[in-house]
Amino acid sequence: MPSVTPARRRAAEPDVDDAHAQDAGRVPPAPRPVRVLLACDHLDYEGKLHGAGRNMVEMAVGFDPARVAVTAVVLRAASDIGREFQREGVPLTFLGHGALDPRTIWSFVRLIRRHRIDVLHLTDYGASTFGRIAGLLTGTPTIVHVRSHHSKHQRKSFPPHVRLAYQALAPRTARAVAISESIRRFAVESMGFRDDQVETLNNPLARFSIAPASDDRVLALRREYELDAATPVVGCVTRFFPSKGITYLIDAFATVVRSVPAARLLLVGDGPEEPALRAQARRLGVEDRVIFAGFRRDVAAHLRLFWVSAVPSIEEGFGNVGVEALAAGLPVVASRVGGLPEIVTDGVTGYLVEPANASELAAALERLLLDPTRRLAFGRAAAADSERFRMDRFLARLEGIYRAAAALPARG
Repeated sequence: MPSVTPARRRAAEPDVDDAHAQDAGRVPPAPRPVRVLLACDHLDYEGKLHGAGRNMVEMAVGFDPARVAVTAVVLRAASDIGREFQREGVPLTFLGHGALDPRTIWSFVRLIRRHRIDVLHLTDYGASTFGRIAGLLTGTPTIVHVRSHHSKHQRKSFPPHVRLAYQALAPRTARAVAISESIRRFAVESMGFRDDQVETLNNPLARFSIAPASDDRVLALRREYELDAATPVVGCVTRFFPSKGITYLIDAFATVVRSVPAARLLLVGDGPEEPALRAQARRLGVEDRVIFAGFRRDVAAHLRLFWVSAVPSIEEGFGNVGVEALAAGLPVVASRVGGLPEIVTDGVTGYLVEPANASELAAALERLLLDPTRRLAFGRAAAADSERFRMDRFLARLEGIYRAAAALPARG
C-alpha cells in the first residue's frame, strides 16, 4: 500500500547537521517533538469516567509539548464528561463515529496527514482496529494499549471477530503496551502479539483524581455519613459489577463486625448490582453498618475517612483504586488476581487474599482494624511505595516507547 507521507521524517531521526555540530564541539539541538495521535473509543460508561478514559485525559495534557506533541481523539460523540473536559481546556477531538463505522479509517488518515503524525497510540477495539489499518495505509507505526483480559467476568467479552481482528493486525503493530503482567500474558496468548512485542507499563497515579481534600470537606462527609474519627471504616471505591467481588466483601464485613462492632463499610460507587448488594446486607443483618455512598467525584476526601481500603475483585486488569489508596497512605487488602499483586506488597503495604474467599478477606481486614501499630506502619509504607506510580515516570517511559516506534522503517 502506498505511503501517504513518504518524505515525512521520523521523530527519533537526528537533524542532518547534528553530527557536524558534535564534530565542531557545539551542543546539538534537542530532538524535535515526537508527534503522537492518541485515540480511544470512549471516555466513559454511562456517564462515569473509566480508568482508560482518565488515563487518556492525563496523557492528552501531561506531556511536555516540546518533547511529545499529542493529538487526542475519541471515536464516539462527546459525552457530558467529554464536553466538560473540553471546557476545562483538555484538547480532545470527538469524531462521532459508531463502533464499526469504516469512516473512522479515513478520519485517522486525514489526522495523520494534517498533523504529520509519527506514531499512533491506540486503545480499545475500534481505535486499535481502524487505527492500525490507517497506520498501514500511511506507513505510520502503531502502538496498541491493552487494558483488559476480555474474559467472561468483564463487561466486554472477546467475541470471535474481535479476536480475529487483533490477531490479524498484531504482526503489523510496532509495539503493544499492557497495564499489568497478567494483561501482557493475555495479549501474547490471545491477541497474537509476540512475547517480545509487549511491554508491561502499569497505569500511573492520576493527578486530577486525587486532588487534595480540604478538612472542611472531610468534616462534611463525616457528618453526612454519621462517622467520627474513632469509627473504624473499611472503604471500597468501585463499580457494582460481578467482577468487582463486592458480594464477598459484604460477606466478610458481616464477620468483621463480630470482633469490631463499631466498624462501618463505606462503598463509594454504583452499578447494576446495587439492589442485590443492599438486599444481601439486610439479609446478613448489617444494613445499618453498610453505607452506599453512590458515585462520588470527591474520591480523595472519601479516602481520608477510610482506615483500610478493600479491593475484593475476582478479576482486575490492574486496579487504579489500589494505587490511589497507597498514595493516600492507606493499607490495602486486595485479591491476589490480575494486576493487584503488582500494586500491593503482601505483608508490607497490605494483604493479598484469595479471590472469592470471604473468610480470608475478613481475617485480613480484622488484622488491620484491630492492630493500629501494624495499620499505621502499612500506611506509611504504602505512601512511600506509591512513588513507583508517579505520572512523570509513566510519561517518560511512554515517550521512550514512542521514539523507539517512530524510529522504525516506514511501512507501506
